[in-house]
Amino acid sequence: MTGPDKPVTGTRVEETAHSLDTHGARLHYWTAGAADRPAVALTHGAGADHRMFDPQIPALVRAGYRTLRWDVRYHGASASGTGRFRTEYAAQDLAALLDAAGVRRPVVLLGQSMGGNIAQEYLRRRPEEVAALVVIGSTSSTLPITRGERRRLALSRTLMRLMPYRRLTRWMARASAEDPGAQEYLREAFATNGRRAFLTTWDGMTRAVDPAPDYRVEKPELLICGEHDSTGNIRSAMERWSERDPNSEFHVIPGAGHVANLDRPDEVNRLTVAFLKA
Repeated sequence: MTGPDKPVTGTRVEETAHSLDTHGARLHYWTAGAADRPAVALTHGAGADHRMFDPQIPALVRAGYRTLRWDVRYHGASASGTGRFRTEYAAQDLAALLDAAGVRRPVVLLGQSMGGNIAQEYLRRRPEEVAALVVIGSTSSTLPITRGERRRLALSRTLMRLMPYRRLTRWMARASAEDPGAQEYLREAFATNGRRAFLTTWDGMTRAVDPAPDYRVEKPELLICGEHDSTGNIRSAMERWSERDPNSEFHVIPGAGHVANLDRPDEVNRLTVAFLKA
């Protein structure tokens, strides 16, 4: 069931807050813009929450789009009782939110890092419901990876559990953002979400790779990577991803890290709106 609506104005455009109980989780999401406008659904990265798109919502609404952003289960205000995370579950959650909000399809999916993997999962399962894909700092879920890359993913699950969480949050914030304000936001979000939720999510994310050599995305795609994004193999993977798909464009954002939409929001907003209007 959908919870009571409440206006939210912290992003300089009026948003309405909602909640939804679905698939063993209580999810919170926020909508803005006129209901008859084309929609953009925004999904944040692992350990973050819906606030990571604060700089994007006003730009998209002013450009004539309806927006829906949400806290993925185990993040922010959303909670889950399942004890497990998989991108396919999150894609089901997103579909349920779009239904609850009465969002018309096809919809544009915009995702950062983990959010990009969730968007890809949604697209594979419901291609007719997706108008375009905008991905910031995320690997392809379907490109082949080497044995070494697969081993490093598995090893990361152990390393994340061994590192003290407070130290891990500081390291992840510094590694993800160039902007001091973005780093502070990430530290706070990581700490608020907590160790158990992050490790549950990370376990699922390391299992999200599903190589499909013949798979191609035919929808329009905008792939964005920060110049200083050193997270895993994201830069090289996004380059190969763009080369694979026929309707893809790839941009590197100068001076930005993994969260390019927070480090260089004006440039990311400019590219995104221009892509959607093309």
